[in-house]
Amino acid sequence: MKVKLTPVFISLRIYLIAISIFIMLVMPISLIMLFKYSPNWLEEKEALKGKSVNSILLLDDNQKSSEGDTSLMITGKKTSTNSATVVLEPEDLRFQKTISLMMRMFFVSLLLGFVVNYPFKRYFRLKRRHKPIDPSLTQFCRKWLLKVPLINTLILSLGFAITLSYTGYFLFSDYFTSSFSRQFYMQFFFIATFAAFLSVLFVFFWFRHRVRFVYLEHVYDSVSLYKSVNKKYRDHIIRRLWVNSLMTTLLPLVVVVFYLSLSKTAIRQAGDSFLTTEQIEVLFGKYVPFIEQSNLFQSEHLFYVNAIDSLMMFVGIFSGILISIIYLFFFVNWTHFSIVIPLKEVVDKMRNQGDSEELDRLAILRTNDELGELANGYNEMAMRITGNIKALTRITEANQRFVPNEFLQILGKKSITEVMLGDQVQKKMSILFVDIRSFTTLSEQLSPKENFDFLNDYLGFMEPLIRKHNGFIDKFIGDSIMALFGERVEDAICAALEMQDRLKVFNKMLQQNGRPPIEIGAGIHTGNLILGVVGGEGRMETTVISDAVNLASRLEGLTRTHNANLIVSESSLELISEKNIFLHRYLAEVQVKGRVGKVKIFAIDSKQNTT
Repeated sequence: MKVKLTPVFISLRIYLIAISIFIMLVMPISLIMLFKYSPNWLEEKEALKGKSVNSILLLDDNQKSSEGDTSLMITGKKTSTNSATVVLEPEDLRFQKTISLMMRMFFVSLLLGFVVNYPFKRYFRLKRRHKPIDPSLTQFCRKWLLKVPLINTLILSLGFAITLSYTGYFLFSDYFTSSFSRQFYMQFFFIATFAAFLSVLFVFFWFRHRVRFVYLEHVYDSVSLYKSVNKKYRDHIIRRLWVNSLMTTLLPLVVVVFYLSLSKTAIRQAGDSFLTTEQIEVLFGKYVPFIEQSNLFQSEHLFYVNAIDSLMMFVGIFSGILISIIYLFFFVNWTHFSIVIPLKEVVDKMRNQGDSEELDRLAILRTNDELGELANGYNEMAMRITGNIKALTRITEANQRFVPNEFLQILGKKSITEVMLGDQVQKKMSILFVDIRSFTTLSEQLSPKENFDFLNDYLGFMEPLIRKHNGFIDKFIGDSIMALFGERVEDAICAALEMQDRLKVFNKMLQQNGRPPIEIGAGIHTGNLILGVVGGEGRMETTVISDAVNLASRLEGLTRTHNANLIVSESSLELISEKNIFLHRYLAEVQVKGRVGKVKIFAIDSKQNTT
């Protein structure tokens, strides 16, 4: 399995981009609206000034007529002036306080986000630098990683909620005396709410994408990654596609319609109660001849778009389209990766099914939608396949105990399932026969179970030595072992000599159990033989057919009469490249049963130390 590099845990970047999106949506249009409503506020301010001056003059006349004290009159002027100052304080100064509160809430959100995400940043930094990680930190990350998108969304939502609640409190109270100020705040409130919703949504989806497709496999252990988690809430691909469509299609339309609605001005705000002919021509243009009803010209429901409205409309639409492009880029990529990554992982796991370890064959469950079901179903299938492979492996290993794998290799077969009745091959090999002397007498003293236990213990001592010297056991014949080796007769001789040494250890074990020691004899001959499969359709077995097998068996029988532990034929001895390696002696030229000619035999007592 290809190990992925440990990523960087990002949080501040996501917060800053989300806040930047909010500012890009709110601030340009807010500044234009401030400019748009400035003339109305100036008119209200001048009107209030006029009222305050009249009040001061009236108070001055009253003071003169009452012939009051001059100092009292001056005090009265100051009092009324201060009162006028309070009245004339522009309500739009509240906007500055709102912006100030908003910036403070942004700072608080960034600070809270840093505190909450710091353990994750520390975990990934330590892992990236291959430093030891505290188990408590690992446990914390595993517990809270999947909740990171929701937690960060709530943190940013808290800042927006406080700011919007502050704005809404003044908007829906009796604080405003100016209809223009209330209208400005109403539009600002809805713009900020819409932008906050988009920013919060952006934070949630970006964090969720990072958690599912970047961080997941670096935090959780293998068992957790591949385990199906049953949740009450189940996601669906269709929902993600709907969200993607809404954010990439409906969002630009909503932005355009929203700013168009903000960019209109009611005709009743044009001036007098009744429009002049010139105003009607400007407002309705060439369509005036088609409109004869005068009440339509004075309708309160008609509106127009002036130059400032046009500027606000274009700036709003431009910023909205820009934000839509940003959202389009991110959401399309998130949707693309949320579908492609799980599918690619499943395909890669399928392709590498036989070339990896058990857990590496499984796909990570990243989502709880249809793709998660696909990955979970694949994992269940892979586990079943793995179980079947293990079962087949055990069966193959069991078959190899009955049919040696070396036998299949000689026949040119990869598996026992390829073996057919009549398969055979001719090959020159060395045959080793080993037999326990006087085993019949010994077996009469043992029960059937003790006989089997004795033979299994004995064969368990000897069989590994044959494999050690590149041989394999063709069959067990009672207490006898028939083993085959390649053309290197030295391997067969070394195996037989080491079996004699190993017998000493086995005899000590027998004596400790109160049983007499045993002796073995071995015979070796090299010649051509035929290995093949014999039997019928219902029962087949591998066997070796050759006169060389008979001769090796006869040589083993001669070890009793010639008082030798190991006897080899002359033809086998001649195949030894360096005969001085083994201490050997000539025994005789004998006539063995089943052969026409005589055979010269030699005894090999040990292997010389060549060091």
